[in-house]
Amino acid sequence: MKYSDYYATLSLDKAASEKEIRTAYRRLAKEYHPDTHPGDAVAEERFKAINEAYEVLGDPDKRSRYDQLGVNWQDFAEFAESYHASRKDKQRVEYGSQFFDLPFSDFFETFFGDQAGQLWDKHADHPVPEPPSQLRPEPTLSSASEISYTAQVTLEEVLQGTKRRIQLNENDQLKTLEVKIPPGVKEGSKVPIGSKASHLFLEIRLRTHPLFLPEEQNLRGSLQILDYEAMLGCSKAIKTLTGQIQLKIPPGSQGNQVFRIKGQGLPQFKHPEQRGDLLIVLGVKTSTGLNPEERLLIERFRVLREARSL
Repeated sequence: MKYSDYYATLSLDKAASEKEIRTAYRRLAKEYHPDTHPGDAVAEERFKAINEAYEVLGDPDKRSRYDQLGVNWQDFAEFAESYHASRKDKQRVEYGSQFFDLPFSDFFETFFGDQAGQLWDKHADHPVPEPPSQLRPEPTLSSASEISYTAQVTLEEVLQGTKRRIQLNENDQLKTLEVKIPPGVKEGSKVPIGSKASHLFLEIRLRTHPLFLPEEQNLRGSLQILDYEAMLGCSKAIKTLTGQIQLKIPPGSQGNQVFRIKGQGLPQFKHPEQRGDLLIVLGVKTSTGLNPEERLLIERFRVLREARSL
């Protein structure tokens, strides 16, 4: 059995709020919806994984149980396998006005399937250790000599750099420090608070972006066009972190084709003048609701194409 990292599936950290979980799910489910990627097995598996992750993280009780597993999930799995055989039931998922029968993973069925509730009760006599503390605004002890605070930043702030104000308690007096966060920080980066020799750090967490997923210095986004636009070519306005640009789609473009826009990604930490690229994944949607005249033209097009292949 393979461990399912549901937070990673939705591009979230463990401190994500219920609203952030819902937003991430809706964005990703829309991006990988079967209608957007007809016949694409990879996108279908991604869509299943996204729905499975939301089935757990979107339910406070299931999320609490999932967080309890932590790094010791295999201890529970061994107990589960001795209790019942792993099954692959189909979960009926609603998205918009459509329903999909999605076979969830063995990991889900073992820990969150129909029989899992009894398992948790039976396993209560031998509980797994509690997971590490969630990220909180309060300072956390990260090592014997380090204390870290958490700062959530947007991708726009990663591009431009930003500041955060931190309140410290020194000798029973509150002291406010302004911490400069340089461009190019990454998830988990530690920014010193005060002097470089300080034992205080600001640990960076990236907020989920509605349009882009960070991949090192690159950003990945998506663009949906219609079938005739893919065949004939078109020009589309693409949003970036600083505005928008025009992207030229050449005739004959295909679904899942990736367009690389140079220099529209995130900056390098030590060389912020050097930026990664923006990768736009193309989705091609089939035209529907054809009127008689449009259908006649398509039929004529098919006849011409078939005649060329003779």
